Amino acid sequence: MISYLYHTIRRQKRLLLLQIGIVIFTVASGNAQEKTDSLQLRQVSAIGVLEGGKAFTSNPTSSIYNALSGRLAGLYTLQGTGQPGLDAPSVILRGRVPLIVVDGIPRDLTGINPEQIASVTVLKDALSTAMYGNRGANGVLLITTKKGKKAAGYSFQASAQTGLSSSLKERKALSAGDYVTLYNEALRNDGRQTIYTPEAIAGYKSGSDPFLFPNVNWNDQIFKNNAPFSRYNLNSEGSDKNVNYFISLDYLKQEGLFKPLAQNTYNTNTDYERFVFRTNLEMQLTPRLKGSINLYSSIGDQNSPGSSGLLIYNSILNTPSSAYPVLNPDGSLGGNALFSNNIYGQSVYRGYQRNSTSDGFGDLALTRQMDDVWKGWWIKANISFYAKSLQLIDRSKNFQTFQLLIDPVTGQASYQRYGTQTSQVNNSSVISRNQQFFAEGATGYNHEADGNKLDVVMAYSLQSYRSNSQLPQNFNTGRISANYSIKDKYVLEATASYSGNNWYKKGKQYDFYPAGGLSWNLNKEDFFNNDGFLNTLKLRTTYGKVGMIDPLYYAYLYSYVNIGNVYYFGTGPSSFQGTQEAGLPTAVAASKSTKFDAGLDMGFAKNRGYVQADYFMNTYTDVLQIRGQASSLLGIAYPLENLGKSRISGLEFTAGWKDKIGDIGYHISGNVSMNRSKIIENDEPKMPYSWMSKKGQPMEQLYGYVSDGYVQTAGEGPVVEGYKSQPGDIKYKDLNNDGVINQYDVTAIGGTKPLVYYGFSLGFDYRNFEVSVLFQGITNRNIMVTGLGEWAFQNNGTGNAFEQHLNRWTPETATTATYPRLSVGPNINNNVVSSYWIQKANFLRLKNAEIAYKLQGSFLEKIKVKQVRLFVNGSNLLTFSKIKRFDPEGLSLDYPLQRMINGGLTVKF
Repeated sequence: MISYLYHTIRRQKRLLLLQIGIVIFTVASGNAQEKTDSLQLRQVSAIGVLEGGKAFTSNPTSSIYNALSGRLAGLYTLQGTGQPGLDAPSVILRGRVPLIVVDGIPRDLTGINPEQIASVTVLKDALSTAMYGNRGANGVLLITTKKGKKAAGYSFQASAQTGLSSSLKERKALSAGDYVTLYNEALRNDGRQTIYTPEAIAGYKSGSDPFLFPNVNWNDQIFKNNAPFSRYNLNSEGSDKNVNYFISLDYLKQEGLFKPLAQNTYNTNTDYERFVFRTNLEMQLTPRLKGSINLYSSIGDQNSPGSSGLLIYNSILNTPSSAYPVLNPDGSLGGNALFSNNIYGQSVYRGYQRNSTSDGFGDLALTRQMDDVWKGWWIKANISFYAKSLQLIDRSKNFQTFQLLIDPVTGQASYQRYGTQTSQVNNSSVISRNQQFFAEGATGYNHEADGNKLDVVMAYSLQSYRSNSQLPQNFNTGRISANYSIKDKYVLEATASYSGNNWYKKGKQYDFYPAGGLSWNLNKEDFFNNDGFLNTLKLRTTYGKVGMIDPLYYAYLYSYVNIGNVYYFGTGPSSFQGTQEAGLPTAVAASKSTKFDAGLDMGFAKNRGYVQADYFMNTYTDVLQIRGQASSLLGIAYPLENLGKSRISGLEFTAGWKDKIGDIGYHISGNVSMNRSKIIENDEPKMPYSWMSKKGQPMEQLYGYVSDGYVQTAGEGPVVEGYKSQPGDIKYKDLNNDGVINQYDVTAIGGTKPLVYYGFSLGFDYRNFEVSVLFQGITNRNIMVTGLGEWAFQNNGTGNAFEQHLNRWTPETATTATYPRLSVGPNINNNVVSSYWIQKANFLRLKNAEIAYKLQGSFLEKIKVKQVRLFVNGSNLLTFSKIKRFDPEGLSLDYPLQRMINGGLTVKF
């Protein structure tokens, strides 16, 4: 570690600007913005703040990002999988994935336990994000951890909780009887001979012989109804003389839903287990010198079957219930030539794998008040080192499956074997290793006279990130911020940064990012009546340029790839390895975003109620994309270039009310955000027809054919060019009226309404009782539902079929059908991207609820206990959506999202 720091500092001569008097090789967290910037952001910028506490602790989850859903305007989350340890959602801020900053340092720590968090702040406008230079354009999610209480004394808090998780709605496959009936129908529709006799269909429906006519509900065979969740936490914080501290130790275990096999001596479930340790320490070293040390360590083990959980779920979606029995009469695994990889075998006979993740950091910050030299002057320096490794332990194996064969003459049984059985491998390898070094030096000056206040901050930071065998990626940023307040009425602020990255070509590595803003506190004016209904009123606006980095990996240099043994020399069959160019080099630069924000903050009824509103418009330029007018005739792999331009604009509202009636305290709050995006420039060639152009459309727009009902008579159209239609096929709109459906009829099909996402919470407390609920929702969300889990009999005709296929088109259901006529395998007309397959994935979800009771009294005081809090909480409790077949958020194509019911207690000493 010492060697790494030495060579990093030696390579980066700019670090001499930090002028740190000592070299420290371990420890702690610096929050370079802690002293001044946080105050400034609250005065001018568009931000949202979520204080730590019940907002996080009431949500039983392994990822803290799930607790952010519906709580902050401009931010929403989408969760794709519920698998323990992998269930962190995508976090979207004003349409973009934000930079994660923990205690002032960019990094993504999923192992933060809820009790560690002091606050979560979203930085959304140019003024608040310009300090991050070429990484600020997407906004910033700023997480601040607890630093310990300042008052003398100490306290302990222990928490224990346990619960059960269960799956949200999943796609339901057809029973064997329905499957084979529809399969025969699909064959007839295709003009082919049926393969299931009436006797076989009757056998599948009756279940008279589960070995010859299996009817397997694979979800019931593989998964349990619920799985346990447990978490234990111990915190201590306090202050003694010149030291205050916060210490946290956390253990979490969440079991998966896979059923075990009693004979196995190892775990084949998708379990997740994690230990997290954190200590934050602040020390007043001298009357003017303060230091802080943060240490963090996390160890996580993620278990899975030898076949991954995702692979098993895909197998279930692909495998009909009639494919084969789970076990044959002799106890062997069922299978056949088409389905040789028994799903039950994948779950319990494939051994296991374990991903072990270990990460940790040490940070140090030193701050000195320089009043003895110049009143109001301070300096600060902080360094951090972070390391993370991922080790894969592979103890997988292969198994055999057998098909039961009955001799039609003798009736004797025999078995056809498929696959090869192997012993467990014993492999262990480090598949990922990351390191990060961060250093920052800052100095500032603050002055107050005649009610006017001035704050100035200058800082320089270096962050060097190394991933696996790649060369380090260095982020260098220098910045200056100035904030001037005139009698707390008018606040003017400006920030500028000069930021670069070494992966860009020289001459394109650095750019300048300025931003400014002002606010007007009307309630400070003489004409404002502070005793009226309206108590506070602030108008604010900001504007500036911020960067968005995607440097690629030395893309301006020629690179080559191995193309295998393709060159032959001599008279024998010897071949030799060759190489070829990986692609054309491209000298890209950072993308930019100019951001405008205007808003107001208002408090009323003695500040019991509040309203915050923002309008924003973010224009992105130099966006990386492949040249739209490039010709594919040359066979060239065209590189990404800074060609694109787009815009995201929207409105955000937050409002709340908090009051008390007698012994009953209550609160209600909500937020709603509306985002609209637009492609301004994409270098597309001139389109033959206006509807083909993507310019002017939303960035997330869906494109395809426009469906126009069903074919009623054979040969009717319009249908896809070259296809001979049958009754029940999908017709499409011929937009250019040329009599055929082809690429000239592709248009925008996803709608143009702004995406709207919202959340609202309410709660009350009565004496020792507390109740709180949180709802999260989204509307105007369109999804394309195709392929796996949606189309019948895919995988060249061997795939599964589902409940929606019962309402397929037939002559009898021609007016009510919600699925076209059935075909075996892909249908080149019906199985194309079109508006037929778009669904509105709007939903409203009871995301979180908690009921708690506090025990307090003389008895507890006698045993030195301050409080005992009993609680029951849950997440993903109810979902309201027009989509009934699957969960509208996770789409049920992976490990399903989980509903959690949880209970526990917290004891404070």
